[in-house]
Amino acid sequence: MLFICEGRDAWYAKNLTPQRGKKFLLALLTVFLIAVMGVGRVTIIGVVEQYNIPLTSWTTSMYVLQSAMVLVYSTVFTVLLAIPLGIFFLGGSDKH
Repeated sequence: MLFICEGRDAWYAKNLTPQRGKKFLLALLTVFLIAVMGVGRVTIIGVVEQYNIPLTSWTTSMYVLQSAMVLVYSTVFTVLLAIPLGIFFLGGSDKH
């Protein structure tokens, strides 16, 4: 198990410290923020329009549940888009 961790740390040091690793992390942050804005807007507007409950009459548990749903969906979108972004930013420099 120690060898796996050492190999992983070496991979992180090799791929995430150069400029392309920073661009990858910035792209992930951008995707996450866009997902939070999009999912948050759709979720809140959906609840307000579907159930006719204005934000002023929401309970604390409604805020917590909607925030958790926005966080989960945004994380899923970010993880799904991390795969092609990782290939694009961290992939080899092979010219095919």
